[in-house]
Amino acid sequence: MVSAVHFYATANDHEQLLDYLGEPAEVTLHPWPVVASPPIVLSREEALSGGNVMVVRRALGLPVLVRDGDAAMSSTSKAGLFNRLNWERLKPQPTEALVDSNASPVLLWAPATHTGSALTSGHIGSQADSLSAVSSEYERWAKAAMNWVRRRGTKVWGLEAQAVRPDLDVRRPDVTTVFALPDALAVLEGGGTGT
Repeated sequence: MVSAVHFYATANDHEQLLDYLGEPAEVTLHPWPVVASPPIVLSREEALSGGNVMVVRRALGLPVLVRDGDAAMSSTSKAGLFNRLNWERLKPQPTEALVDSNASPVLLWAPATHTGSALTSGHIGSQADSLSAVSSEYERWAKAAMNWVRRRGTKVWGLEAQAVRPDLDVRRPDVTTVFALPDALAVLEGGGTGT
């Protein structure tokens, strides 16, 4: 994830996020990074069931797709290398393509999970090397989505983990800043565990 915010969330927290993003009126949800033709549209329930989700805002346009032989696939850039590695690893079918992250005005959303008293973090953001290179409108939208999580959430983990919320049971092997959206924070404050 090139630019993202990491967070804990319950199903209700995710509903609030999707409402903010404007799903289904303004945005649609799709599998990431392989795009079928015709594209598969996920319901909220399907999107929350796991995996990575592409969020497409209709007003900004459709994702740019990469197929074997395209210029984005043969580029000597870091993005070109990752396109080739992903093509080899994912082996898209003839009716499928990969998302060109550096040209597509889309968000990558990995839903957080909540089972019983256990929370696993998710994230939302962009895979683009430069948000503004996609478009200024896209940059504003991507930053607004990430800032919504930061504004609504409470920082529960980060570089100074013990200074953030030492009263919470958050067990992470990294120093990535993580927020807890309101219902997830209640789970943590009620004795839940965040990983």
